[in-house]
Amino acid sequence: MVNEEHEWMIKMGVWEAFLRSKVPKDAKVISTTWAMKNKSNGTFKPRVNARGFMQIVGEHYMVDSISSPVTNEATIRVVLVLLIIFKCTNELVDMKGVF
Repeated sequence: MVNEEHEWMIKMGVWEAFLRSKVPKDAKVISTTWAMKNKSNGTFKPRVNARGFMQIVGEHYMVDSISSPVTNEATIRVVLVLLIIFKCTNELVDMKGVF
């Protein structure tokens, strides 16, 4: 699973690999780690996590540029009502490579 996720990230251009010797002297390299999320079917979903605790606000990122896609209960209810109105079926789909 980890290899599959890693290959997908390379294919989609999520990051660019390069030698540490090519990193500018004043740049800070942020390391990553893999986290495994236990799924309901007994398998694991690998995720790459940047070790963001090493970052400094204003130097490595700006507070106003942080966003996270979220939904609320009302949106979920509207989608479910639309499924009922249009007599659609709803099933759980495992999306690979979704952030």
